[in-house]
Amino acid sequence: MKKILFLSVILLAMTGCRSQKEMISVDKKTDTVTLKKGQTCEIAFTTNASLGYWWTLANKDQITVVDSVGNRYERTAPEGMVGAASNRYWKFEAVKRGVDTLHFVYARDNIETTTIKTRDVVVRVK
Repeated sequence: MKKILFLSVILLAMTGCRSQKEMISVDKKTDTVTLKKGQTCEIAFTTNASLGYWWTLANKDQITVVDSVGNRYERTAPEGMVGAASNRYWKFEAVKRGVDTLHFVYARDNIETTTIKTRDVVVRVK
């Protein structure tokens, strides 16, 4: 009986591991990523919100092969340090085959007049 229970637990654990989606990390210098349908990627940016600038996905209404499923902010400076750079991560899930170009801008509220950086990331979904 113990043997059957043990094998059942092992089988269940293996099945759970297979069903988890693999996430691909895209560093701050990469401009192309290839995903399979259902896979996710997380794109990294350097940011400094204390200056009033942040990264925005400027063409979110034109994106069709991936969905934005979240973003997160990670402080890299010691607590209380003002003006230091931090990391921002945008997470996307591949939903159908095709190619999208994600166009990000680093700007304040008015993107047209305050953009100081841009970044395009091409996402191919197979």
